[in-house]
Amino acid sequence: MNHDLFLYDTERLKTIASDDTVKQGLAYFAEKRVFALDVQGDVLTAQVEDADFNAPYWVELTQRGENDLAVACDCAEPGVCKHAIAALYSYAEQFGFADEELLGGAVDEAILERVKKGRNEVNVKLLSGNPGFGIWQATSIISATYTKKSYQVHIRSLDQRMNYCTCPDLATNRLGTCKHIEAVLHQARKRPDYQQLKAAGSPVSFVYLAWESATRPVLRLYKKPQVEADLAVLLAEYFSVDGVFNGRVPEDFFRFSAQVLGREDFLLGDDATQYVHQCAEDAAQAIRAHQISQEILRAHGVLTGIKARLFPYQTEGVAFLASRGRALLADDMGLGKTLQAIAAASWLTDNAGVRKILVVCPASLKHQWAREIEKFTGHPVQIVQGAADGRTVQYRADALFFIVNYELTVRDLSVINETLKPDLVILDEAQRIKNWRTKLASTVKLIPSRYVFVLSGTPLENRLEDLYSLLQVVDARVLGPLWLCLLEFHVTDERGKVIGYRNLSELRRRIAPVMLRRNRSLVNDQLPERTEVRLDIPLDDKQKGLHDSALSAAGNLAQIAKRRPLTPGEQNRLMSALQQARMACDAAGLVDKTTQGSPKLDELARLLEDLCLQSDRKAVIFSQWALMTEMVETLVKGMGLGCVRLHGGVPSARRGELMDKFLNDVAVQVFISTDAGATGLNLQAATVLINLDMPWNPALLDQRIARIHRLGQKQNVQIFLLLAEDSYEQHVARLVQGKRDLFVNVVSPEASEDVVGVPQKLLQTLIDDLAGGEAAAVTSEQAPAEAADAPAPETCAERATEKPYQAEPQDDGKTRRIIEKIQAAFQTRLVRVLASGGGLLAVVNQAHDSDEEAAQALSEPDIPVAVVDSRTLSGLQRLGAQSPVAESRLVYESAANDQPTANPLLKSAEAKLRSAEILLEQQATAGVMDLLASSMLATAAALAGLDQAPSAESAALWLYGEVMPKQLLTQEQATAIVRALALSQNQGVPVNLIEQSLAEARLLYSASGYKSAG
Repeated sequence: MNHDLFLYDTERLKTIASDDTVKQGLAYFAEKRVFALDVQGDVLTAQVEDADFNAPYWVELTQRGENDLAVACDCAEPGVCKHAIAALYSYAEQFGFADEELLGGAVDEAILERVKKGRNEVNVKLLSGNPGFGIWQATSIISATYTKKSYQVHIRSLDQRMNYCTCPDLATNRLGTCKHIEAVLHQARKRPDYQQLKAAGSPVSFVYLAWESATRPVLRLYKKPQVEADLAVLLAEYFSVDGVFNGRVPEDFFRFSAQVLGREDFLLGDDATQYVHQCAEDAAQAIRAHQISQEILRAHGVLTGIKARLFPYQTEGVAFLASRGRALLADDMGLGKTLQAIAAASWLTDNAGVRKILVVCPASLKHQWAREIEKFTGHPVQIVQGAADGRTVQYRADALFFIVNYELTVRDLSVINETLKPDLVILDEAQRIKNWRTKLASTVKLIPSRYVFVLSGTPLENRLEDLYSLLQVVDARVLGPLWLCLLEFHVTDERGKVIGYRNLSELRRRIAPVMLRRNRSLVNDQLPERTEVRLDIPLDDKQKGLHDSALSAAGNLAQIAKRRPLTPGEQNRLMSALQQARMACDAAGLVDKTTQGSPKLDELARLLEDLCLQSDRKAVIFSQWALMTEMVETLVKGMGLGCVRLHGGVPSARRGELMDKFLNDVAVQVFISTDAGATGLNLQAATVLINLDMPWNPALLDQRIARIHRLGQKQNVQIFLLLAEDSYEQHVARLVQGKRDLFVNVVSPEASEDVVGVPQKLLQTLIDDLAGGEAAAVTSEQAPAEAADAPAPETCAERATEKPYQAEPQDDGKTRRIIEKIQAAFQTRLVRVLASGGGLLAVVNQAHDSDEEAAQALSEPDIPVAVVDSRTLSGLQRLGAQSPVAESRLVYESAANDQPTANPLLKSAEAKLRSAEILLEQQATAGVMDLLASSMLATAAALAGLDQAPSAESAALWLYGEVMPKQLLTQEQATAIVRALALSQNQGVPVNLIEQSLAEARLLYSASGYKSAG
């Protein structure tokens, strides 16, 4: 096979497609939407899942010349489409690097990853010099940080790792290269004069920073064969025979720098000088840290400007934060991290010139932070909220503390960096940025400040990468590059899957200088007793049916995953099915939106009767599902109990009011909340906490409990956990324990284990369980035999006939096959297909002379095909009942022929809504809920001003975390969308529920104000 046939780098791709198409195709490839890649001779075939439809398009590429690529794709876009570009990127990934000299090992794999990204993801331009020794500009096509930036690349050698880039990756990866450098080197290798440029090398001698091992760098000299005599003497004084700097750093290097300053025959590399300056700063900081720490500790808990006497451990925490300047405070929940951070910030204000402090926290905690600052200090506070124009003014307020929620940092990054310019950033509940791949985490890390306090009681929730992400904010050098960190501390099986962690004692040693962790044992004598009770609640018949159906759907997807990686859409559907199973464990009404009550609600009523009505205690009730909290609120009010309810849709300005009402009003005995209230709230007035469901994350369960069992609580506390009996929820509870083990053995100061086993990554764990059976065993009945067996591999011909989301007539399949042939024959000219008089009528937008011949070729003996253009059809329809097409019905509608709209999302939403209506008119329900859910998500995204709808998996969080607080949708509209998403994951949805969702989709779409031209 000629592997070069379909190898396209970024430069070559731009000769066959627009920049935007290349960018979209690269994004699809990066999201792993390409599968079933196959090459036969000069034909490449693949399936590419589309983001809009979550369904695969069939792509066929034929290479007929150097840049003559023929493309056939189901999307019917002219020319080379994004799906074709994604397929070419996937091909390059599999076949484009077979000739690389890198032979294996973690370092080689890390370098090869950057070589691939350099070829595929970066545009470069020469700014000065020549390709062998010059300065380039490098810009990523897509960026992992979600912020497109250009960097300067200094090329000093074409075959040695002596080059420099201003990007943050080179500064931290310890590889001596990055994707921007590799992109330049790739371009240089394609030049006809490459060998001459390589032989010529650098015109001057220079010093650079060499990462010859992954542990520490070396200041190394590149010396030209012939140098001036005075320079040769100087270099011999400071460098060994093999070119290594042998003086003291930083003192001797600074003297050397002064002596070569201004020479035209010698270059001091920016990487070398930056490293030396960092060494000097580290030495000075170590001296300052000791002095600051001793000064604060001598105060014995009485600090100037702080209106409270601190406990000894809190004084130690203040000294730790203020002396280090950049640190992670990981105290257990309830130990007063907020007070320690405020006191340390106040000390830096009085003693280190801090003038602007940015506090980033969850929206629910903004007012609580303001109250705490006002309570313990006299410093002015500004809460940042409201519309964009108002927020800009607020950042200019005469205040010391500025409080903003995490989501606003994404929108306000430029004004934060250009107007506020904070000296200190405090990140509260910093586990919000544990996933370094998210836009939120990337944005927070782009806020420059001299000092950073990271506060989190749960710095390690699921994976070692969680802790890594937080420490990247504090000091990226602590754990080194991610590839090295994972190599040192992960235990993997033969397939590369993480099965445990090792060298944990070394990990604890490394993080000790920047992370302080104290657990609740410090204040055990000040806390009341806590008892925990687990109650197993049986499912009723309706719940069990919904629960088992969802697990069956998840099992089918798991079978696919055993044969090939799931696409993003399939992963979303798998997680949604599992979510439906978990929702059914609480109440059937969470899924079908009609069933009233549940065994858990019955048990809750009994608990509240005993604990609140009879014993006059206050209780906090948590559920992950907003609709479940609505059901609880109805139940509580029906019992005559006063209550307040907090969820993601409650504006942050009102959350403090709800908490105050619960704490201070004796008539309000119940605080009902989703996990929007699981972090940061102080609810010590309650002595009972009831968990109606089990979250995936053990830290989240601990956070719920810490709302009432914390410093300041004076009474004994009871914790209840309600689990559905013989359900997937109990399986979740077992998974939680494995995550706890990892947390304890990394961050606990008393940890002694050096190696700990952990479950496989969540998705793979779920797949293995569902396909092989632990989770599947909770269902009462086996799935149908055909679902249990893995389907046979598809042939290319079978794959080629797959079409996304088209109206399918309910017959033996022959009609559908003919419709697919009609689609292939008329492509973009096809408007719709009608079933009329026992045959099919293809309606095209413009008739051709050859259409009659094509119709005859498409016809079957029992299903004739005729072709008319739209104008002819309109004339026939004016005949009314006498028309030969009077009894026709629509069986296919082409969304490609809709009229253009101002918003592509609304166009997509309308097309899907119309298709769903057509299917229901024909009494066909298969796929209707998928269409309705997708239409509603697209409409909501358009109303929110997005360019792309969120995934089904993240939709609920997006709706209740972002859309509802901005009041872009009503509570009823958000609930309708979530309901449609849940139903779309269930097979055999009753017609009345489908019709209800259709009505809700129509109402939501009409609220957009868009009417199509058609």
